[in-house]
Amino acid sequence: MALSLVPAHGAATRARLRLAITVKEGEHSRDSNSSATTITLTGNRIHYAKGYQGYRSGRRQAVDRNVYIRDQDLDLIQKLLRENELLRSRSSISPTNQPGSYVEIEATIALHNKRSVLRFAGMRDRADSDTLCTGLLALLDEIKKLVNR
Repeated sequence: MALSLVPAHGAATRARLRLAITVKEGEHSRDSNSSATTITLTGNRIHYAKGYQGYRSGRRQAVDRNVYIRDQDLDLIQKLLRENELLRSRSSISPTNQPGSYVEIEATIALHNKRSVLRFAGMRDRADSDTLCTGLLALLDEIKKLVNR
Protein backbone atom coordinates (compact mmCIF):
# COMPACT_ATOMS: atom_id res chain seq x y z
CA MET A 1 0.00 0.00 0.00
CA ALA A 2 1.41 3.37 -1.03
CA LEU A 3 0.66 6.55 0.86
CA SER A 4 1.25 9.93 -0.67
CA LEU A 5 1.00 13.22 1.16
CA VAL A 6 -0.16 16.20 -0.80
CA PRO A 7 0.08 19.63 0.84
CA ALA A 8 -3.06 21.70 1.15
CA HIS A 9 -3.73 24.07 -1.73
CA GLY A 10 -1.29 26.98 -1.54
CA ALA A 11 0.88 25.59 1.28
CA ALA A 12 3.80 24.69 -0.99
CA THR A 13 3.47 27.99 -2.82
CA ARG A 14 3.58 30.05 0.37
CA ALA A 15 6.76 28.36 1.53
CA ARG A 16 8.55 29.23 -1.67
CA LEU A 17 7.73 32.94 -1.86
CA ARG A 18 10.62 35.31 -1.16
CA LEU A 19 10.76 39.08 -1.60
CA ALA A 20 13.54 41.65 -1.26
CA ILE A 21 12.49 45.26 -1.84
CA THR A 22 14.47 48.49 -1.53
CA VAL A 23 12.72 51.85 -1.75
CA LYS A 24 14.42 55.25 -1.84
CA GLU A 25 12.24 58.34 -1.68
CA GLY A 26 13.54 61.85 -1.58
CA GLU A 27 13.29 65.46 -2.51
CA HIS A 28 15.65 67.71 -4.43
CA SER A 29 15.21 71.18 -2.99
CA ARG A 30 16.90 73.64 -0.69
CA ASP A 31 15.96 71.36 2.26
CA SER A 32 16.77 68.05 0.58
CA ASN A 33 15.92 64.88 2.48
CA SER A 34 15.39 61.21 1.76
CA SER A 35 14.31 57.92 3.24
CA ALA A 36 15.46 54.39 2.53
CA THR A 37 13.26 51.36 3.21
CA THR A 38 14.26 47.72 2.96
CA ILE A 39 11.76 44.88 3.14
CA THR A 40 12.47 41.18 3.05
CA LEU A 41 9.93 38.40 3.20
CA THR A 42 11.12 34.88 3.89
CA GLY A 43 8.62 32.21 4.89
CA ASN A 44 6.11 33.92 7.15
CA ARG A 45 8.51 36.60 8.40
CA ILE A 46 8.72 40.18 7.15
CA HIS A 47 11.72 42.30 8.11
CA TYR A 48 10.93 46.00 7.62
CA ALA A 49 13.55 48.72 8.13
CA LYS A 50 13.27 52.44 7.33
CA GLY A 51 15.86 55.18 7.87
CA TYR A 52 16.12 58.89 7.09
CA GLN A 53 18.83 61.22 5.78
CA GLY A 54 19.18 64.90 5.10
CA TYR A 55 17.41 67.93 6.50
CA ARG A 56 15.84 67.25 9.92
CA SER A 57 16.44 63.52 9.64
CA GLY A 58 17.39 63.42 13.32
CA ARG A 59 13.82 64.33 14.24
CA ARG A 60 12.42 61.21 12.61
CA GLN A 61 12.83 57.86 14.29
CA ALA A 62 14.14 54.92 12.31
CA VAL A 63 12.00 51.78 12.12
CA ASP A 64 13.32 48.21 12.39
CA ARG A 65 10.68 45.48 12.78
CA ASN A 66 10.29 41.75 12.35
CA VAL A 67 6.71 40.64 11.88
CA TYR A 68 5.26 37.18 11.45
CA ILE A 69 2.26 37.01 9.14
CA ARG A 70 -0.51 34.48 8.57
CA ASP A 71 -0.83 32.19 5.58
CA GLN A 72 -3.85 34.22 4.43
CA ASP A 73 -1.60 37.29 4.28
CA LEU A 74 0.86 35.42 2.07
CA ASP A 75 -2.02 34.43 -0.20
CA LEU A 76 -3.00 38.10 -0.46
CA ILE A 77 0.57 39.10 -1.33
CA GLN A 78 0.69 36.45 -4.06
CA LYS A 79 -2.63 37.70 -5.42
CA LEU A 80 -1.22 41.25 -5.62
CA LEU A 81 1.88 39.96 -7.38
CA ARG A 82 -0.25 38.25 -10.04
CA GLU A 83 -2.79 41.08 -10.45
CA ASN A 84 -0.07 43.71 -10.87
CA GLU A 85 2.09 41.53 -13.13
CA LEU A 86 5.02 41.65 -10.72
CA LEU A 87 6.17 38.12 -11.49
CA ARG A 88 7.74 39.23 -14.79
CA SER A 89 11.09 41.08 -14.83
CA ARG A 90 10.95 44.61 -16.19
CA SER A 91 12.09 48.14 -15.53
CA SER A 92 11.03 51.72 -16.01
CA ILE A 93 13.85 54.19 -15.45
CA SER A 94 13.57 57.97 -15.78
CA PRO A 95 15.91 60.72 -14.53
CA THR A 96 15.54 61.51 -10.82
CA ASN A 97 17.87 64.49 -10.63
CA GLN A 98 15.23 67.16 -11.32
CA PRO A 99 13.78 69.49 -8.67
CA GLY A 100 10.94 67.85 -6.74
CA SER A 101 10.19 64.48 -5.17
CA TYR A 102 11.50 61.22 -6.58
CA VAL A 103 11.08 57.50 -5.92
CA GLU A 104 13.35 54.55 -6.73
CA ILE A 105 12.18 50.97 -6.14
CA GLU A 106 14.04 47.73 -6.74
CA ALA A 107 12.37 44.39 -6.03
CA THR A 108 13.52 40.81 -6.39
CA ILE A 109 10.70 38.29 -6.21
CA ALA A 110 11.19 34.53 -6.14
CA LEU A 111 8.25 32.16 -6.40
CA HIS A 112 8.97 28.45 -6.89
CA ASN A 113 11.77 28.27 -9.45
CA LYS A 114 10.96 31.61 -11.07
CA ARG A 115 12.65 34.88 -10.23
CA SER A 116 11.77 38.39 -11.33
CA VAL A 117 13.71 41.61 -10.90
CA LEU A 118 11.77 44.87 -11.05
CA ARG A 119 13.27 48.37 -11.15
CA PHE A 120 11.51 51.71 -11.15
CA ALA A 121 13.02 55.18 -10.90
CA GLY A 122 11.30 58.47 -11.62
CA MET A 123 9.94 61.74 -10.37
CA ARG A 124 6.94 61.32 -8.08
CA ASP A 125 4.57 63.42 -10.21
CA ARG A 126 5.03 61.01 -13.14
CA ALA A 127 5.08 57.80 -11.09
CA ASP A 128 1.30 57.47 -10.82
CA SER A 129 0.97 57.01 -14.57
CA ASP A 130 3.45 54.10 -14.67
CA THR A 131 1.87 50.64 -14.24
CA LEU A 132 5.06 49.13 -12.81
CA CYS A 133 5.26 51.83 -10.15
CA THR A 134 1.57 51.65 -9.23
CA GLY A 135 1.81 47.87 -8.91
CA LEU A 136 4.90 48.09 -6.70
CA LEU A 137 3.29 50.81 -4.57
CA ALA A 138 0.16 48.65 -4.09
CA LEU A 139 2.40 45.80 -2.89
CA LEU A 140 4.30 48.14 -0.56
CA ASP A 141 1.06 49.55 0.88
CA GLU A 142 -0.19 46.05 1.69
CA ILE A 143 3.11 45.11 3.33
CA LYS A 144 3.04 48.32 5.42
CA LYS A 145 -0.46 47.42 6.61
CA LEU A 146 0.76 43.99 7.69
CA VAL A 147 3.78 45.44 9.50
CA ASN A 148 1.73 48.11 11.30
CA ARG A 149 -1.23 46.05 12.46
